[in-house]
Amino acid sequence: MTDFSVIIPTRNRPHYLVQAVDSVLTQNNVSLELLIVDDGTLALPRFSDPRVKVLNNHQAGPVPARNLGVAEAQGEHIAFLDDDDWWTNESFLYLVLENLRQRAAFVFADGTLVFADGSPDVAFAFAADAKSLESDNSILISTVCYARKLHATLGGFDESLPYYWDWDWYLRVARSGAAMMRLSQSMVAIRVHGGNMSSAEQEAARRQNLDALTRKHDLPPLILKNHLSLALER
Repeated sequence: MTDFSVIIPTRNRPHYLVQAVDSVLTQNNVSLELLIVDDGTLALPRFSDPRVKVLNNHQAGPVPARNLGVAEAQGEHIAFLDDDDWWTNESFLYLVLENLRQRAAFVFADGTLVFADGSPDVAFAFAADAKSLESDNSILISTVCYARKLHATLGGFDESLPYYWDWDWYLRVARSGAAMMRLSQSMVAIRVHGGNMSSAEQEAARRQNLDALTRKHDLPPLILKNHLSLALER
């Protein structure tokens, strides 16, 4: 069986997508398939590598795109990468695989926030467990890798939480008792720009979605943050 199904959902950002794809296809010492889930209207670049498969999400939205990728995945493990991010270590998946095969069901890593306007980079490096995830989303989706079989018991991603589906998934995984492990090394560059889903322009919708998350998981009232504001708290 293929080691990894890497899923990149994309929507009208072909200028970023090429770098993301290159960072996947240069991963060494693992077998992988790359599922690009197209949720947009712009033509995608052509990729000649036979490991690449493009799926049409018919503009159903970012969370359905991820569920489609998981449904089509054939790999033993799932890995996610956003179309505007890129992995910075060519051995990332190999290091992850060692831990997934030995003792973990879910692995995540540190990252670096890189600004489109040239501002200094900001490190993103946090631990996470069932308790800490009740107050903060301290995991970068573009570093998340896990055993595909988790979906058999925990289901798919919650499409009613378009902003916090990832946080919901982390809580579900952690509360299930699945072994979670952090790689304490920056493995991804997170591009910070005006098109990010956590941008200030979407604050009202994010607040509403965060309230829905707290109700679903019986959490106390939470402060609205994004990964940048969380990183700058340190």
